[in-house]
Amino acid sequence: MRKSILTMVYTSLLLILITSQKTIAADMAAEDTVKKINPEVLQTINTVLKASYTFDIDKVTDVYAPNAVVTDEQQPYSWNGQLAGVQWVNSVQKAVSDFKIRDFTVNIKKIKIFQQTEEVAYLIVPVEYTGTVNGDPFNEEGAFSFVFRYVSGKWLIKSQAWVPKNGL
Repeated sequence: MRKSILTMVYTSLLLILITSQKTIAADMAAEDTVKKINPEVLQTINTVLKASYTFDIDKVTDVYAPNAVVTDEQQPYSWNGQLAGVQWVNSVQKAVSDFKIRDFTVNIKKIKIFQQTEEVAYLIVPVEYTGTVNGDPFNEEGAFSFVFRYVSGKWLIKSQAWVPKNGL
């Protein structure tokens, strides 16, 4: 009995070691082979972020996955489904109107965190929103976390989450 328990423990440890070695090797291979952000993913991010200050909901109607989730600091804080991006842009527009922000725009900063496989991409996109409120400068820095999925020949946003810099 003792010998069979030791054999099971040894086998389990060996399987864990082999599995972790394959995962580490796969992660390293993904990092080595992905040197450049997929142009379609980058274009979608640019489109979404431009829509966030131009309020052009038509630009974001077909870039989110059917099960997408978008989160932001504006109520109701999350939106789900293929129209999550449209609902989010509408909430940004309402917030800009409520706070009377003028000359609202976004500056996309250098993307430093990016990982991609054939079916999924993960990015952290630092941005700065600027404008004026009653003639005074408005500035909010933060980052969007995006997860994209490759679905039916197209990169779609699976999740998008905003984190303001003062929340880090």
